[in-house]
Amino acid sequence: MSERDTKPVHVRDVPADVVDTLQARASAEGMSLTAYLRNMFVEVASRPTMSEVYQRSWPRPWDVDGESLQRAVREARADDE
Repeated sequence: MSERDTKPVHVRDVPADVVDTLQARASAEGMSLTAYLRNMFVEVASRPTMSEVYQRSWPRPWDVDGESLQRAVREARADDE
């Protein structure tokens, strides 16, 4: 990652105890707070949100119509009763 590939981010109003905890964790890893937070941001951004997972999974070429799905669910629920 080069300096040209980055943007500054400023986070305000972080509770002092949270900053203290993050600073301690960064120190335990031998990192600055900035490097530690950068790594956390990269890790979080690399994982899709549930909404993104859902959007990628829909629409799928299911070979089952909605009515058949609903009927199967009703039958499965009835079997459980």
